[in-house]
Amino acid sequence: MASMESIALRSGFLQEAAHLLAISSPSASASIGLARLSFIENANVDISVKEREALRRGTCGACGSLLIPGWSSRTSSESQGKDQKKKAAKDTTAAKTNVVFDCLRCHRKTEQNLQPQPRRKLRGQQKASATTLVTRSKPVMEDSKLPKTANASSKQRQKARKGGLQAMLEKNKTQNSSQGFDLMDFAM
Repeated sequence: MASMESIALRSGFLQEAAHLLAISSPSASASIGLARLSFIENANVDISVKEREALRRGTCGACGSLLIPGWSSRTSSESQGKDQKKKAAKDTTAAKTNVVFDCLRCHRKTEQNLQPQPRRKLRGQQKASATTLVTRSKPVMEDSKLPKTANASSKQRQKARKGGLQAMLEKNKTQNSSQGFDLMDFAM
């Protein structure tokens, strides 16, 4: 049996050759892709599940052509039907979505299961609800005593900015009018 390094190098070479010939000679690319698949299977190499899925996603298992979406393959996603969802709800398993790769050369369908992403726990939301309960129990009068200058609302900031711009325009008008005649003075 050959060393792991030589297997990886030969597999990489076959993959690059298949990619280079994909557009100019799709049939040669497909035969090289099929040779790569058979080489990997015959080498008795333990491949991780992630690498095996990437290999299935990149090359058709029947004809060996590269699965390029829109060019040599069509991709679609399928989720479970209504009947299957009811059964899955009873089994307390998460709903699964499949990605289907249709080879446009040999019309073989390759399905891959997409693992659902784990749900994030919202710890901050639980803490926020606890703090809002505490703040609501305080009297409302304390809020009105606090100065509002620290955090002005967006409307107040907009009014201040608008007023500042108008003041600058008025100042520029008075300076420009005292300098003398302008082109617009003679236009009419």
